[in-house]
Parts: sequence; C-alpha cells; structure tokens
Amino acid sequence: MNGLRFIFRALQYRNYRLFFGGQSISLIGTWMQRVAAAWLMYRLTNSPFMLGLVGFSDQIPAFFLAPVGGVVADRWNRHRILILTQFLAMVQALVLAALTISNKIRIPGFHQCLRHDRPPVVCGGNG
Repeated sequence: MNGLRFIFRALQYRNYRLFFGGQSISLIGTWMQRVAAAWLMYRLTNSPFMLGLVGFSDQIPAFFLAPVGGVVADRWNRHRILILTQFLAMVQALVLAALTISNKIRIPGFHQCLRHDRPPVVCGGNG
C-alpha cells in the first residue's frame, strides 16, 4: 500500500493536479482529432494509401521539431510555451471542424467524392 501512496503523492499539489488534468484533456482531444482526420480522409477517398499518408504526415512535425524543442524549453518561459502550443492546437482543431462542417474540405484528385448524389464510402481515387 505504501507504493501506491508514493506514486500519487505528486497529486497533493494543486498546480500539479491542474497541469495533470489539463494535459489529460488535451491529450484525449489530440487523439480524437487524429482519429477524426484519418477517418475523414478515408471517408472522402476510400484509399488505404491516403489513410496511411495522413498517419505518416501526422508525425512529420514532431520529427523535425523534437531536436529543437528542448532548446526552446530551456531558453523561454515554459508556461508561455505551453499556453501558446495549446492555443495553436485549439485553433487547428476549430479550423478543421469549421472546414468539415461547411463541407469545404477538398482533396486534389478526389473531387468526385464530394458530390452529394452518392455517399463518400462509394468513392475512390478512380471512381
């Protein structure tokens, strides 16, 4: 039982509880957005290749920004960096939602999938 107390002792601090709760909600939102983007791409294109491309391109920013992320975190205020990145993630999610709801999403080469007379799941790159 003493081991469990040791694991959760950081939660006795209010600031850490706020950080942990906020990051948990943010991470769940990020997962939902990634699933939604992949699902949208597959529904619009019916292409496993394009689905894989979305999954691959999701990782490109982390690949290029990770090496400099530590330097940035050491030189600037971490709190402001966190607020900025969370704000930008929120803006990105809102833009994706607005474009999806307004039916403005266009994928080059797959424009025929956006016709309203047939469901997106029937469409494909050659269909």
